Amino acid sequence: MKAFLKKILVFIYHCMAKILPVNRKKAVFMSNMGRNYSGNPRAVYEEMIKDTRFEEVRKIWAFNGDFFNMVKKYGGKLLPKGCKTVRYGGLRYYFHMATSGIWVFDTRQEPYLVKRKKALYLMTWHGTPLKKLGLDMLSLNMSGEKRDLKAYTDSFTEESGKWDCLIAQNDFSASVFPGCFGYKGKVLTTGYPRNDRLVREGFRAEDTAPEAGKPHKKVLLYAPTWRDDEYLSGGFYKCPSRPDFVKLEKALGDKYRIMLKLHYLVKLKKGDIPQSCIDSGFVKVYGNETDITSLYLKADALIGDYTSAMFDYSVLDRPMFFFCYDLEKYRESLRGFYMDIEEIAPGPISKNEEELIGDIREAFEGSEDSNGSKRADYREKLKKFRETYNKYDDGHASERVLDVIRRFLEEPKSL
Repeated sequence: MKAFLKKILVFIYHCMAKILPVNRKKAVFMSNMGRNYSGNPRAVYEEMIKDTRFEEVRKIWAFNGDFFNMVKKYGGKLLPKGCKTVRYGGLRYYFHMATSGIWVFDTRQEPYLVKRKKALYLMTWHGTPLKKLGLDMLSLNMSGEKRDLKAYTDSFTEESGKWDCLIAQNDFSASVFPGCFGYKGKVLTTGYPRNDRLVREGFRAEDTAPEAGKPHKKVLLYAPTWRDDEYLSGGFYKCPSRPDFVKLEKALGDKYRIMLKLHYLVKLKKGDIPQSCIDSGFVKVYGNETDITSLYLKADALIGDYTSAMFDYSVLDRPMFFFCYDLEKYRESLRGFYMDIEEIAPGPISKNEEELIGDIREAFEGSEDSNGSKRADYREKLKKFRETYNKYDDGHASERVLDVIRRFLEEPKSL
């Protein structure tokens, strides 16, 4: 029944896209296929609502059922006051998609969407690529995708053919994106709008005050990516099987706590995180209602793996650790990399819990005499990393993107 209803709605959408006029002063925003309010689209939107040049532009967010219901329940706690929303996949959604003159998205969309000639499709994407993407993938391990690799890569080319502009965080991304997406349009190296907030709010005193009545603990943000071959169903993936949080708590629980932010494609099941670690406060899990940028600002350090989070968190110039328990598998058979992570990682790489514990303790508790040279080496690596990947993350990326949108409104042919 749902499939039949969707076919009817898509048919109506295609009719609207042919008959109804385009309203160039209407913009639709969406992040992660409507799963949350975050990322580059959020940053562009929040800058736009402050910019008087866009007062006449009607701004609409599309959210899927789960997040849409959450917005209806919690309202202003999740979105700015006055934010207009539609349910992803509903009739109003298709109406606005058919008539909007501006699309601002950060992921691929469903292939049946029609890009109108008089509209602007701004693709912000969602990260600097460490792992291989799209046309650069040599094998397909994602169970939720078509098993035909050519059909999968063709879908990228078809989608990217609709984009008018693609923004990149850095020169490296600008050089990789056209090939991996099959993209032939304009790439604008603006820096990432979502990192403007990190530049503005990232300064912090060396010693932050502890919570009332609680001893101060270092806050570690663990933000792993998903594994292509650990598929569940419905487009979701399993929670990574490591690390052993019980082991980490025994070793680190007296001085550290962990904020866990999983990829939006990962579905957490009961038992994936030991309940004892949650009950004790050692691990706190954050869902799609939380933009990871807020967690970056709270964290004393990042624990990553192959996620692009490193390219954003580096803006803050704080320690990073890389828990890569399956490095060889991920590199050789699962996905592959554009760069040598062991060469460029601006922090120690660990392959088991003992090494990770040792790296964290060494960074925060080691004496200058015993570990000073190693920490100095990582500080130098982080400095070079930031010079390479964050030189456009100067706090004004959103403004540069809005300048592009404004030029389009004033003269569509300028793009």
